Amino acid sequence: MIKDKVKKLKFFICVNIILATIIGVYAQNITFYIVGDSLVRNPILYWLTILTVLSIALFVVTPIVIYRFIKKSSVEKRVFIPYLITNGLIGILTSMFSIFILVMSWG
Repeated sequence: MIKDKVKKLKFFICVNIILATIIGVYAQNITFYIVGDSLVRNPILYWLTILTVLSIALFVVTPIVIYRFIKKSSVEKRVFIPYLITNGLIGILTSMFSIFILVMSWG
């Protein structure tokens, strides 16, 4: 029973990290796809800001979910340490890149 929950949580973590990385790296391309060929800056900056915040939020949610799961169940912390390290490294690099693109777009 508990192993199934751990397996589902690990799958959720992996999907969350991959989704957050894709949104963070390709936020500018996604924004131009949503807005279209419009040269108006306001919708572009609006969507780029939303996608950047969403990417960072997904990276922040992962350790919180892991912490709550460990507190509720009797799973050892060492099971999730590789996922936390991976989330931290990828999250920091992707968030810095995403914020850099956002700041450069804001001018």
